[in-house]
Amino acid sequence: MDTHILIIVYSTFFAGAFIKGLTGLGFVSLCLPVIALFIKLEEAIPLVVLPSLLSNVIMIYQTGRLKQSLRRFWLLYISALPGIYAGVLILNMVGNYAAKIVLGILSIAYSLLLLLKIEISIPEKNERILSVPVGLTNGFLNGLTGTQIIPMLPYLLSLKLDRNGMINAINLGFTLSIIVLLIIFGKFDLISLETLKYSIVGAIPVAAGIYLGGKLRHKISEERFKLAVLLILIIIGVNLILNA
Repeated sequence: MDTHILIIVYSTFFAGAFIKGLTGLGFVSLCLPVIALFIKLEEAIPLVVLPSLLSNVIMIYQTGRLKQSLRRFWLLYISALPGIYAGVLILNMVGNYAAKIVLGILSIAYSLLLLLKIEISIPEKNERILSVPVGLTNGFLNGLTGTQIIPMLPYLLSLKLDRNGMINAINLGFTLSIIVLLIIFGKFDLISLETLKYSIVGAIPVAAGIYLGGKLRHKISEERFKLAVLLILIIIGVNLILNA
């Protein structure tokens, strides 16, 4: 890979990791469209997966709610796994252009509803009932489009989790999904030794970006944090539509 391309890739990693450190999400969804402008998408996806996994693990460690998230959301996470496999199968058969457009529109619409103070709340008694369909749908859309946040993020936000609780819960879901994707990539030889080398070096800008973003996250209020998350969700939605 050319030097100027690597500079762009690692700069994008840093920027995406900074946003991730600030809001707890958005690394893949922000990095992938930018990097795909300079290299093929089938090369960009494996390149981003390992740094994304690192960013998730760091966020889980920083927020320190691993046991609580596993106890509360284990059914949500397990339900996503068969959905991922089904999404990849459908992707290989029909492509994902229409799904990306629909997903982008839903992301934007949901964010605008919350920005307009039209909040959605799920009663605690319905949380477990909704875990399976939400997890299955999230996994399916992840396998089909590469996007990991719909409908998991709206679901978690509707449970009124605090900042660290939401960040930990969603990044644990991201991590399990990425491990499944890594297994699939390995099975089909989609990760080369060269890609692995570049991904490992990319850990440096990712760690730096998350550290700086995390410093800023601790200085902003819950309200501003929520606003930042919704704005990132809108940007992700626009990216999905444009890249479809």
